[in-house]
Amino acid sequence: MMLVFGLMLLLKTAACVEFNCSFLQSDPCSAVLGDKLSLQLMDAGEYHDLKIQKINYNTQHDPVCRIRNDRIKEYECDLFNNRAVSVINGILIINTVIKADSGNYRLHFYNSDGTETSTADLLVIVEVPVLWSETTVHVLVWCCQMMVLLGLLGGFHIYMRLTSGKKQEDQNMRMRRFREGHEDTAED
Repeated sequence: MMLVFGLMLLLKTAACVEFNCSFLQSDPCSAVLGDKLSLQLMDAGEYHDLKIQKINYNTQHDPVCRIRNDRIKEYECDLFNNRAVSVINGILIINTVIKADSGNYRLHFYNSDGTETSTADLLVIVEVPVLWSETTVHVLVWCCQMMVLLGLLGGFHIYMRLTSGKKQEDQNMRMRRFREGHEDTAED
């Protein structure tokens, strides 16, 4: 039972997860390295043109990515370095998060005439996955110890049943011989 629990815990920590965040949230967005991150940019069809900028030095050289009508403008996107990224219904989907995705992002909203209307900021924190936490290791070690202990106990039980039956048989045989031998000496 505990082995099953330990294995389920291990598989749960190793499973890939999808993280959902929004530029409208005030708290930081957390994601795990290698998992999928979905960033809600806006309500579908609300804005014509968007620009996501990663704030490294707060200069014009910071990486950006322009999005128009739910399409990434490839020639104006140096933010994701040719990785698998898409936009669907106002949601930016990063299929595999990397450590470099951590940081502060600013989303610029533009209307159809190219005028910037507003901005929104979001802090993204990419964490390293915890596959072998101390608790998981303790559970697995404990499960292995229990399996060994129960195996030894079962083996000892089988050994005792087999040998005690043989001892009883041997003892009965000795008693019979003793009686037969006693009877033989009584007849003489």
